[in-house]
Amino acid sequence: MKMLSIRRLNYSLVEPAAWFLVWFSLPFSLKLNSVSVILLLVTILVSFIRNPFIPDRRKVWYLCFPVILFLWHAKELLFAHPFMQVWKETEKMLPFLVIPALFVLSRTSKESFTKSAMNGLVSALVISGIIMLTAAAVRFGYSGNYNEFIYHDLAKPFTTGAIYFSLFLLFVLFKLDDPDWMENKPGLKVALAAYFLILLLLFASKLMIGLGLPLLVWHYRRLIPVVWKNNKIWLVLLTVLTVIGSVPFVKRVQILSHPNLELVRSNSFKNDPELNGLNLRLIFWRFGKEILEENHSWMSGVGMKQSQGLLNQKFVQYDMYTGTRKGTDTGFLNYNFHNQFVETLVSVGLSGLLILILILCTFADHAGQGIFAPKVFTLVIVGFFFTESVLERQAGIVFFCLVYAACFIRNNSTSNANGRN
Repeated sequence: MKMLSIRRLNYSLVEPAAWFLVWFSLPFSLKLNSVSVILLLVTILVSFIRNPFIPDRRKVWYLCFPVILFLWHAKELLFAHPFMQVWKETEKMLPFLVIPALFVLSRTSKESFTKSAMNGLVSALVISGIIMLTAAAVRFGYSGNYNEFIYHDLAKPFTTGAIYFSLFLLFVLFKLDDPDWMENKPGLKVALAAYFLILLLLFASKLMIGLGLPLLVWHYRRLIPVVWKNNKIWLVLLTVLTVIGSVPFVKRVQILSHPNLELVRSNSFKNDPELNGLNLRLIFWRFGKEILEENHSWMSGVGMKQSQGLLNQKFVQYDMYTGTRKGTDTGFLNYNFHNQFVETLVSVGLSGLLILILILCTFADHAGQGIFAPKVFTLVIVGFFFTESVLERQAGIVFFCLVYAACFIRNNSTSNANGRN
């Protein structure tokens, strides 16, 4: 009897450990993250088979929206030729199918999930930050270039990219006040806040800082007076840190002081000066509109397989830099639209875009109720969708699916009730 109890106890620790690994691997490695999701799926399926229960119908209803979006993309497989090329594009959308299933079948409580997720992501960001800063210091020793500590150069040790690291850091900063995570360690939370704020400022993502920091201040608006009253030194230090650390961000924003928006309508970009991020995004979005008009595909889209190929044709048509075609220098070829709404619209049309908007509206409506995703963070997600093709990268789609689905996770009382069914 005692041995049976020990086995059950050990098994109850497996799922939280698997959740931890999913979040821990997210910033580090796409392959490790894929393996972690598969291990978690197997763990949850075994647990469900051993002790089945009736899932919460309300949760199933909201989590079916991502599944519908996956199926809408996957419909292209019915007419695929060749099949494997279309499957490769469809495979990227699998998190919309798998992750909702994980949450529907999982017994984990909100408190347990929050601890596993936060411990995993915070640990990964602490370790990766140390690795990136150390590597940047070594490179700086050889080059003497301070840019080694900024933006994409800082993120060089990993393939995740500075923008996605910024997203993860900002999310953790929003979550530091979560009562389900290290409630009795305010000193450690302040130290983590300072460390993550330094990394966020060094990554200098215009969206994450320009939109994220004001929203952070708003999110902690009730806590700031308390900190000022009880510990003015910490608040002053964080303020000074933010001002000093904003220098890389300010330098990047200055690039946009002369946006040269007239370039966007040019018939050729061969002899134009180097385009900034705003110019490029507007040009890519213009190409998306032209692709839809030329192919008469506003309702159904041109398909996932054709979308990138048609965009590459636009790069060639308008004389954009396409590299030397030697080695990895391919210029703008294979760049995506840098806007998830445009990406979805071109691939699967207005109908697919409406499903995506429905998911975002559901997310905005329910974020904050389960505490896991602060409601104000939905604005960061929407802003991110406007500037990046988030669902074209595994780090982006897995993160979004996890944060979205976690809004509907059951609390302890519901979890226990279902466990007795």
